[in-house]
Amino acid sequence: MPWSTLQVFLRRISTPIRHLISLYALLVAFFTLLRLLRVSDLPLIDLANTFAPYWFMPLVVTFPLSIIVTRGGAPPVEHARKRLSRLSKSVEADDSQTYPPRWSVLLQICLIAIGLYWFAAPGMYQPVEPPRGETFSIVTFNVQGSNHELRRATDWLLQTAPDLIVLQETAEGYDQRLAPLYDVYAHEEHIEGSVRVFSRYVILEREILIIEDEPGREALRLLLSQDGRELAVYATHFTLPLKPRAQFDPDADIGPEALLRYDERRRNAQIRRLLDITRGESKPFIVAGDFNMSDASLIYDEVTALMQDAWRAAGVGAGRTWPVGEAIGLPRVIHPLLRIDYIWHNAALRPTAAAVGDPIGSDHLPVTVVFEWVR
Repeated sequence: MPWSTLQVFLRRISTPIRHLISLYALLVAFFTLLRLLRVSDLPLIDLANTFAPYWFMPLVVTFPLSIIVTRGGAPPVEHARKRLSRLSKSVEADDSQTYPPRWSVLLQICLIAIGLYWFAAPGMYQPVEPPRGETFSIVTFNVQGSNHELRRATDWLLQTAPDLIVLQETAEGYDQRLAPLYDVYAHEEHIEGSVRVFSRYVILEREILIIEDEPGREALRLLLSQDGRELAVYATHFTLPLKPRAQFDPDADIGPEALLRYDERRRNAQIRRLLDITRGESKPFIVAGDFNMSDASLIYDEVTALMQDAWRAAGVGAGRTWPVGEAIGLPRVIHPLLRIDYIWHNAALRPTAAAVGDPIGSDHLPVTVVFEWVR
């Protein structure tokens, strides 16, 4: 295609593309304002916050595209010279239609800077000091109730050999597929059909925590003894941020229809109840489990005000854990979109390493963290 013909084509499409880019920039700016004002408890806004980084990602394309379209859509040199020789208002008006409004370009630059600060900077690699004292490791993993490869997951856990294992969505009663874990780990406690903890350390205390009265939700607190040191471990699994259905259907709760029922209020209330409980914790503690909460959700900041995110301190990259494409019928090339599985801690512990495991049959990926005792 001759360059002149390409220029004509670009001039024809430049105006609608510029309008679309400007509209997109305005929408992202509006969303940014709502996020700065911490507007919440509105399902559509909460859902947008859950996937917040993805609203900013197109700026990587729209910003250079607006420049390319402008340059490519500029009139030929001869035509430009004739226009420069005319100083009429009509020519000035025509030129104003050729170039995009300056505010759109400046707005995109500001949004790129905000997006990088909010979502890219926290995930950047930070050197971690190697441990100098005693360490222990912990894995949190939502095994998924319908996981047909749980025996393979058990083999992975045994190979990883953490000191603590916090599982979610384990079956009620004794599950033969977990039998090898009982052989290796001397101590185990659980809430039927919810969370299950395997420990190499002696369990001194066991407490069931009510984090929701109706329809009811529980968490498990264990007090462990690690060679004379006491550690409180909270095993959690918060509800999906969805309005309940008349009849539970796990397949419907991960499909497009679930977006119409998105509602964070119940889950947020459970998280806040647990935060109130941990405020009174006098021991060094860890909170591990499936939070069903993106690290871009507004309530994430409420959690970080009380405890520290081990992944942010010792992990590399985004650390996304859900959903695993192949486990929900999607192609394997589709990577997890959100980080919803966490290991939190207080200042008595320092994470020295954190990693996301491989797919092992669940729609979640396991998370491993190594901690050093600080005091």
